[in-house]
Amino acid sequence: MASGAGNFIGSIIGGAVTGGIGPAISAAMPSIADTAKILVDRLVPDPNAKAEAQAQVEQALAAREVAVINATMEVAKAQTQVNLAEATGNDRFSARWRPSVGWICAAGFGYQFVLAPILTWATNLAGVMIGAAIPPAPVLKVEDLMVVLTGILGLGIQRTVERVQGVPGALPGVAQPAK
Repeated sequence: MASGAGNFIGSIIGGAVTGGIGPAISAAMPSIADTAKILVDRLVPDPNAKAEAQAQVEQALAAREVAVINATMEVAKAQTQVNLAEATGNDRFSARWRPSVGWICAAGFGYQFVLAPILTWATNLAGVMIGAAIPPAPVLKVEDLMVVLTGILGLGIQRTVERVQGVPGALPGVAQPAK
């Protein structure tokens, strides 16, 4: 019994870590439902009482699923409120993270596609002139930069839509509306 509870709790924690608690509970639900039905089937000999107990189990499981869905929606609503508060705030630390990461990605791309080839060419030329082997310039993993950059650009498009639509606070230099 303890290992079954451990597996259930482990699936919830694992689901929360890897993609949300909803899928983990949904994956664990059939085993709970099957176990409850088997227990009712084995422990209740009277067919009428068995049918009534099965109906109660079904009703309890349905209520549990509704509760899980409602809890998941409440978490999503709370996260939306946090995102909204962060987006409408004037805090430079939280408001400037996206541009700073964008500049880091731009610098990385500038290095990788402009500076690194020029450095490699220059060091090869200097190596030939002095008769020594100079190691080439380091290479960045462009795939890692692309993951970050495409995410930022996707969010940047939303920011552009806000600016085009005239959302208060989306335009630079325009004061945020009073709360």
